[in-house]
Amino acid sequence: MRSRQWTARPRHAVTSARALLVAVGTLAAAGLAGCVSLGGDDLTLRTPGEVVEDERIERLVRQRFKAGDSRLAASNINVQSYHGIVLLTGQVEDPALRAQAERLVGEAPNVRKTHNEIQVGGATNFVTRANDKLLAAKVGSRFIADKEVDLARIKVVAENGVIYLLGVVDRQQAAAAAEAARTVFGVRKVVKVFDYPAQTAGTEP
Repeated sequence: MRSRQWTARPRHAVTSARALLVAVGTLAAAGLAGCVSLGGDDLTLRTPGEVVEDERIERLVRQRFKAGDSRLAASNINVQSYHGIVLLTGQVEDPALRAQAERLVGEAPNVRKTHNEIQVGGATNFVTRANDKLLAAKVGSRFIADKEVDLARIKVVAENGVIYLLGVVDRQQAAAAAEAARTVFGVRKVVKVFDYPAQTAGTEP
């Protein structure tokens, strides 16, 4: 008879994987449950129609990137839209591609403003991108535990250790979210890309 061979998985690997699943699941559940306003009274929450429109903007911009310069299509660029405010992160080969990406976003319908945070340089590797996903989940979990921060109004984006915060909040909420994000281990920098009610949106350190 053939003897069965068992390969033991390191306990720390199993624990890390479980932690990642729990963090990502918690963040996703909170985001799906609270990021949509079914009523029309709270203008800081997106309606279902606004969520669909933001997703349409993201798809359209990605399609424009793919149909443009082949080098732009091959670049590592992430597109996030919130209330029509588009955040671009990632890496491209040269400044011309960075400018081209911003121009294509500006030409898309219903885009209110573009924040171009694309860096010129080599693309991040798989490990870095996986770490960014975990980092965003950890920040989201930190927000859930913080009574001063409402995750339902904030989208968290991580790029190479930098946390970008999007949403429609007042300045007190924005400051609380940024401070909470800075306390998460692994966060190199926090950038606020908020739209303040009745005010012009801006990117702040």
